[in-house]
Amino acid sequence: MKNRANKIMIGLAVLLVAAAVGTVLTSVLSRSGTSAAGTADPALFEERHIVFRSLRPGPDLGRVGYVRAGEEQAGRRGLAGPHCLRIAAAGRQAVCLRAGRAPGRPYEVAALDEGLAETADEPLSGVPSRARVAPDGRHFATTVFVSGHNYISLGFSTETIIYQRDGKVVGNLEDFTFLINGKQDRSVDRNVWGVTFAADSDRFFVTVAASGRTYLARGDLATRTLTAIQDNAECPSLSPDQTKIAYKKRVNDTSQDAWRFHWLDLKTGREHPLGESRSIDDQLAWLDDEHLMYAVPKAAGGRTTADIWVAPLDGGPPRTLIPDADSPTVVGALT
Repeated sequence: MKNRANKIMIGLAVLLVAAAVGTVLTSVLSRSGTSAAGTADPALFEERHIVFRSLRPGPDLGRVGYVRAGEEQAGRRGLAGPHCLRIAAAGRQAVCLRAGRAPGRPYEVAALDEGLAETADEPLSGVPSRARVAPDGRHFATTVFVSGHNYISLGFSTETIIYQRDGKVVGNLEDFTFLINGKQDRSVDRNVWGVTFAADSDRFFVTVAASGRTYLARGDLATRTLTAIQDNAECPSLSPDQTKIAYKKRVNDTSQDAWRFHWLDLKTGREHPLGESRSIDDQLAWLDDEHLMYAVPKAAGGRTTADIWVAPLDGGPPRTLIPDADSPTVVGALT
């Protein structure tokens, strides 16, 4: 088991540099132009909306955005809440992973209520990577890079923590017992990332890497266990009807062609590829029980940004869903 303090020390220099750059960029962008942000739509969590991070240039770059599901192509988006590096929403709340607001706190996670107002914040030990809120809102999870900055680089190290709604830590997932074929794994190089919650919030799925292999694992908060159920599945996402899990699968060792998106039928055990042929490093999110969303990076105007794309489960072609946006999740009734 890796020592958490050692991991923090390893990544400290990376954190300080990245935090400084991120803070400067956010500050400059915030001073340019007039913000269009307002109060959140009262119907945001009552009706189906896609919540995302807006990447349109200007003072609201990085702010929480949302659009009513089915109206994505109209080009209108609501803007409210803080600027974030990663955003996730469900269960009448959201979480925002962002640059820290105090000296000595490079990054933090802010809990947001149904109006996208901040209710609490906690420090993060590394560069924000993944976030998820449980469907019932009782828990949320964060993943950060303590060292490294992506999942293809050698020697990266992650920290994944599950919290209660109020921000109280439930547990660091590296401290949970990891079981492979019924036996406890004691690998010292373990990394855990990319939580997706089941409907009851106490059960979840997550990626576990140990001894050079990567596993899809089922987690249980009551027993504090992670149980490997399949090889080679990263950043899982459980469908609204709880019958399917989507993930990225390693198909190549090169960074340009490392992953392909797949989904697993939990009833039959059959795995299916999506029609998306590009290698994309993102945690998929379900638009509904038949479609998956994800962010695709792009270069625009001399800067790196992204669009949200959507692909059907049947292997059909993907299409752009929301331009200049990333980090999507769906709130409101899913079925």
